[in-house]
Amino acid sequence: MVLLLPYPNSLTPSPAERARSVLSRPNPATVTSAEVFLHLTGAVCHTTFEGEVTLLVPDQHRVLAEIGEGSLEATVEFTDTAPVDLRDPTRSLLWISGDLTVPPLSEARNRALSVLADDADERLLDLGHGRTMVVMTPHLVVHSDQEGCHLLHPEEFTDAAADPFGRWEGPWLRHLEDDHPDVLWALVTRCGTQLPPGRPRPLGVDRHGLRLRLEGPDGDHDVRIPFRRTARTPHDVAHEVQEMAGLDQHQH
Repeated sequence: MVLLLPYPNSLTPSPAERARSVLSRPNPATVTSAEVFLHLTGAVCHTTFEGEVTLLVPDQHRVLAEIGEGSLEATVEFTDTAPVDLRDPTRSLLWISGDLTVPPLSEARNRALSVLADDADERLLDLGHGRTMVVMTPHLVVHSDQEGCHLLHPEEFTDAAADPFGRWEGPWLRHLEDDHPDVLWALVTRCGTQLPPGRPRPLGVDRHGLRLRLEGPDGDHDVRIPFRRTARTPHDVAHEVQEMAGLDQHQH
């Protein structure tokens, strides 16, 4: 990744924060154990204060039968997928190994209510209405992306927080791609660094900066453009991007 650092105090999310952000988005996943290899599409994931990971899966999914009334030792691989149609849509991979269990519905509802107290994720309302909760107790967490492969201690993973724009970034990046390609080209033009040739595509955004993918004839190149100030709201993100692109903010 080409990292642009025009500001002395530029920040980037930590590996643990990036891992937690993967879980905040509806990414595809696979469950692998000694006997099964199962796909999960759009699993609703959250991490509790105790470090457990909860997943909502369809009521009839085979993984529920494999777990049964006991537990299943397995690895869940989450594929962090870009929300726009890139040549290579995979942004990062997250592996969590541990024990899977299915709690009683009453316990699952209490867990969901605990999450809702801090995260108004309406997808949790599907619990008991076509979705069943699976709980994973992690023993090993590994996150791999363009920054490297990181082995995370379960406590480090638990203590980190997902980026606040994790679930918001998808629609916004698609909007940027479809409606404002001029902004993307302006960002590349004004970045002050010679970049590899290629069409700029929106790859990701977090509270500290914007990531672009340059799709060129010689391959793909990722660029991170840090914000001048940490963004706290979607309005802050839009303001930072428009300011870096040198565009009239009333136009976008």
